[in-house]
Amino acid sequence: MKSTLSALAAALLLASPLVSFAQSTETAASPAPYSVFVDQPTGFTFVKMPSGWKFVGAVSTEEAQHVPANVLTSVLPADSARAIDTASVK
Repeated sequence: MKSTLSALAAALLLASPLVSFAQSTETAASPAPYSVFVDQPTGFTFVKMPSGWKFVGAVSTEEAQHVPANVLTSVLPADSARAIDTASVK
């Protein structure tokens, strides 16, 4: 089972550059379909399908720290870490 998931993840990693260049008008906040995302703390691996994100398995935490450059490790917009003005209760 693990070898099947690893083979699927490897195939998606190899195919993701081909798909990501085809959609140059895509915004950074919305990854291109068939983009691969690896959550580094957990190693959970997801693929962005046209219908939404699909969980495809998990990699070891060691493998999650050393992913190829075309694999997403964050799907948040670049300005998501900025402070948000909120009303304070006094």
